[in-house]
Amino acid sequence: MMRLQWVILPLAGLAEVGWAAGLKHAETVPDWLLTIVLAVTSLWLASRAVRYLPTSTVYTVFVGLGAVGTAVADWLLFGVAFHWPVLAFIALLLAGVIGLQRVSD
Repeated sequence: MMRLQWVILPLAGLAEVGWAAGLKHAETVPDWLLTIVLAVTSLWLASRAVRYLPTSTVYTVFVGLGAVGTAVADWLLFGVAFHWPVLAFIALLLAGVIGLQRVSD
């Protein structure tokens, strides 16, 4: 059975993507407030996972998911040009994240 921290960590990564996008695209006070809430939420969720997993694993997965999610959001939501080499490196990053999850159980 998947442990709770492996459910919390992707949620932290998703919140990370939200606030990273907010940094670039927020223009109104509500946009900025949402960006701040997402930043605090992402760090709080990561801090919950680090109680049960090695800090290095949590940080790597958290930042990796944030980087991948931000790149995908840029392509799909914000019109940034897609490049195959970026996708190859994202796949390599995901392989590392999955590997860390497998060996930390």
